[in-house]
Amino acid sequence: MTNNKTNGPDREWLLKMAEFEDSCRSISAGGMAADLGLLPATQSGPHRVFGRLIEFARRKKSLSVEQLAERAQVDLADIVDIEMNEMAAPDVRTVFQLATVLDLPSARLMEVAGLASPRPEVSSAALKFAARSEPTAKLSRDERDALEEFVKVLVETSDKG
Repeated sequence: MTNNKTNGPDREWLLKMAEFEDSCRSISAGGMAADLGLLPATQSGPHRVFGRLIEFARRKKSLSVEQLAERAQVDLADIVDIEMNEMAAPDVRTVFQLATVLDLPSARLMEVAGLASPRPEVSSAALKFAARSEPTAKLSRDERDALEEFVKVLVETSDKG
């Protein structure tokens, strides 16, 4: 969310991000900490899992890519890149906006996106999710179950702190 008069983030967004960052164990801009090897790499490929999670959550809400981009106020090309490119590196604002629209906990989604140190339970859930998800036009029962289990872990770990 930006203020068109100044071409920068508005006060509300900055306050939300400050509150969010206060709840994170660590955070990095654009995945730089992961690129520098400061965060442990996950075997499931954090970007692949993140893109698949976004795609499944979008499809579960019956949103097109265009609708998600509009509602999240994120560039359409960024959403396509996240869902299709295993090496996509979303920025903090994009992840926060997606979390809001898709009803996912922003702090845990930052971990899945590789922008914060992942908690062990989030890494484990991501690995299980990656193992059970296959791209299809409609979510299979197993994919829906995998998505719901993964989101449950994200929500439960958000409640703990």
